[in-house]
Amino acid sequence: MEHIKNFLEGVKQVLVLDTGSQYILPTRNGFSKDASSLRNDAENIASDLSKVTKNYGEQAYNSASKKY
Repeated sequence: MEHIKNFLEGVKQVLVLDTGSQYILPTRNGFSKDASSLRNDAENIASDLSKVTKNYGEQAYNSASKKY
């Protein structure tokens, strides 16, 4: 029974039935908001990477316990 429900839901989406409640109107300045969000994400990633790589080269484990 669940398979039939899923199938019919897929058919409804393919045929684009009842789009009134699902359609999201695009907002103004959507591209500039996306660009701003992506820029902020890139700055956060760069900041985190610089924090992590700052400690690069420091000993993270006891070399005596390392087995080859």
